[in-house]
Amino acid sequence: MILEIICADICFRFQGFSENLPLAIWNWKLDPWKISAFAQMPEDVPVVDVVCKQVFAVPQELMTLLCAEKDGFFEHRVLQMENGGTLWDFVRVAEKRCYLRYIVNPGWDTVTLLEDITNTNRMAAFEYLAHMLPGILLKQNMLTLHGVLMEYQGYGIVISAASGTGKTTHARLWRDMHHALIINGDRAVIGVKDGVWTGYGLPWSGTSGEQINRSVPLKALVILERGEQNEAYRITGLEGFGALLPHLEYPAWNRDMVNLAMSGVDHFLQEVPVVRFCCRPDFESVSILKETLENL
Repeated sequence: MILEIICADICFRFQGFSENLPLAIWNWKLDPWKISAFAQMPEDVPVVDVVCKQVFAVPQELMTLLCAEKDGFFEHRVLQMENGGTLWDFVRVAEKRCYLRYIVNPGWDTVTLLEDITNTNRMAAFEYLAHMLPGILLKQNMLTLHGVLMEYQGYGIVISAASGTGKTTHARLWRDMHHALIINGDRAVIGVKDGVWTGYGLPWSGTSGEQINRSVPLKALVILERGEQNEAYRITGLEGFGALLPHLEYPAWNRDMVNLAMSGVDHFLQEVPVVRFCCRPDFESVSILKETLENL
């Protein structure tokens, strides 16, 4: 069974996943993005195949470890394959056991699930695709930022901040005070559409649970930091680049992808304002940022 969804103007074609996904997750997460049986997909839409395949032996001794990142009791590992592709393992450290294993081809347009022993009816496997997503999107000239994407008066605002700083709290203040719409509560995907930088909703939203299938032209990127006073001001040049970079998600171990990401950031900074926002988690902070954005 094949199921197709379109998000960020890319068709993700799932093969062998849909019959295993629990109905509640399938409906809640993917139905808004599913291609209607009566709709015709535009010919120029790029396609990414996500395939669930039978497990086969992978000779890891021939691979180079590119990245290892701890996540609680688990570790994310990315290894370089001889053909230029990458192997992605999700390993429980104490057991030294791989719970999820994917292969991404060199072109970043085919992702193959080789192993899943999570006992989650493919739910964990689906969520784990978020780790590969920045590279997949970057290949389509889109940037991925860790942050909240919200819409206010027809324009998109990305709020990025270090984890635990308060970006979600601030976005929800905008929602409660000014009826802003939170399109994604964890990840902001941005790219140029018809000459305009645009933010896209995705069915991957971390633990926020906030996701809407919607795109919106961008007004600004806000870098939120905690402060004793509420203050917002535009930053440019190297200051803007330095403020944005910690929130950019990309395959830092791949030189070509790094160059592609830096080129995209340079283009973005030339066309979209970046605002540094030092604030307290209070109602006044919303008014301060709102006034700053209105004067851009």
